[in-house]
Amino acid sequence: MSERHPDARTDARVCALCPNMCRFLCPVAAADKVETVTPRGKATLVLALERGRVPWGPEAAEVAYRCAGCGVCREWCPSDVDLPEMLDGLRVRAAREGLAPEPVRLLAERVVEGRSLHRPASELAGRMARYREMLSPEARVLYFAGCSTAALYPEVVAATLRLFEAAGTPVTMLEGEECCGLPLDVLGWKDAAAGFVRRLAEAVKERGIETVVSGCPMCTYMMKERFGALGADLEAEVRHVAEFFAERLDDGSLRPAAASGREPAAVTYHDPCYLGRYQGVYDAPRRLLAEAAGLVPVEMERSRELGACCGGASSTASAFAGTANLMASRRLEEAARTGARVLVTACPHCLEMLRPAAADAARGGLEVLDLAEALAAGLGVLPGRTEGGVRVG
Repeated sequence: MSERHPDARTDARVCALCPNMCRFLCPVAAADKVETVTPRGKATLVLALERGRVPWGPEAAEVAYRCAGCGVCREWCPSDVDLPEMLDGLRVRAAREGLAPEPVRLLAERVVEGRSLHRPASELAGRMARYREMLSPEARVLYFAGCSTAALYPEVVAATLRLFEAAGTPVTMLEGEECCGLPLDVLGWKDAAAGFVRRLAEAVKERGIETVVSGCPMCTYMMKERFGALGADLEAEVRHVAEFFAERLDDGSLRPAAASGREPAAVTYHDPCYLGRYQGVYDAPRRLLAEAAGLVPVEMERSRELGACCGGASSTASAFAGTANLMASRRLEEAARTGARVLVTACPHCLEMLRPAAADAARGGLEVLDLAEALAAGLGVLPGRTEGGVRVG
């Protein structure tokens, strides 16, 4: 934190009076091209509300949700201003007073009622039955798929379980797995989120779980950083899939792919906001692609700390689909310029944005894979896929 501004992280004045140096990095501002939704514009709203110079109502509440929560402005800011944290209070107020945009409210209600982001948790429990033969009920390592992965990407679940087998790690899953609560937390429904985290913490404790592994960075961030604030004590170590298998690579339980004699395939990697900027995990996925799968990662123009958000974070995709789709399209264009045939990411919400964008014929056949798929294919434990996950035959 800046010594000059010890309270800068939550002081709207510091951001509102800044020359807007982070504006060109904000993906929402770049997509919408409206001054109000730039980081400084949103901070100015916070300051004006604090001073009673603008009325609080639906229009002001909407601006609070026009933030992807990606954190890139925070990385760039010389004063360490935390704009997402400043906006969090406005979202809580909007949720409490019924002023959140309708798509946001409907999303929150769906999660509360179905206990899952996409499909009811009861329906997902039936889907999980297909993986029983790959699980060890008494295992102390829990694979928490996350409700988005479980609902939308069963192939990612299967690939991840293959990786546990390849590393010789017995693993179990929760048959009644629910949402981790992060969507409700970031949208302002804190009390509802607290119920989700308490149930999950209790389930982990009852099973005697020592390590929770998830391929969803929003889930791992929630468990690592937010459970305590919401009144839950998670008595287990938490690792993202990238972290866990990089550690298995280090201890020798996950063996690198054998040399094929072919030219290594080039891939480019998209840093999920919640894995990179929120948890500082940048090297592990790249190491797995290069050292374990034998691929050649090629960096995009913006990567790591300053990597561009694809639109999958926070409320952007649910409430402002046009903005989110444009963010995803621009990220795909950046990926295509690397010349790689495959784009790898490590987040189901990024997959949800990037795969439809890549389906556009103009992308030149760029394929979008989850890290688990690319790694399992590179190690030869995912039938029908080779060369970094590019389907052959």
